[in-house]
Amino acid sequence: MINYKLLDDSLNFYESKGFKRVESPWTVSEYVDNITRPASKTAFQLKHNDKCLVASGEQSFLYLYLKEFLPLGKFQTVTPCFRYESFDFLHTKYFMKNELIVTDVVNGSALEDVVMTALDFYGQFFDKNDLDTEETDDGCDITIKGIELGSYGIRKCDFLEWIYGTGCAEPRLSKLIELYGKK
Repeated sequence: MINYKLLDDSLNFYESKGFKRVESPWTVSEYVDNITRPASKTAFQLKHNDKCLVASGEQSFLYLYLKEFLPLGKFQTVTPCFRYESFDFLHTKYFMKNELIVTDVVNGSALEDVVMTALDFYGQFFDKNDLDTEETDDGCDITIKGIELGSYGIRKCDFLEWIYGTGCAEPRLSKLIELYGKK
């Protein structure tokens, strides 16, 4: 079950770290969807208006930047995420996520700051010795006992370069707190 209190707590936490909250669209053009969606994955396309349901708030941010509705800066948004994934304890076809984006300063040091901030957020719920980072192609994942809590990295497209990151994914976080959280 989605714990909306954890999402709200994440919004407050990241706001205190300089991430401004914005409302963002839950549908984007296929062009924007294709920027972050792996080629092997299927888009959640709406046939009546040729839009795609977002797989992450990252796509929502890109849509806002493409339309020139958002300046450069540090932002967060909560959106549903629609994905064709197998259903198990930690995976569903849709979930809620607070997504972070940084566009004003994009470099390795700024990415490290985002990761450290996220580690501080997750450190409220888990023993910090159980949290780890695992390198990925464009950044890293934060994990608890080998299970991903969030992904962080640098990407670019024709119109923008950005740092992305998971602020809080639900119900994944609450399920992992249940399993491995501080007692």
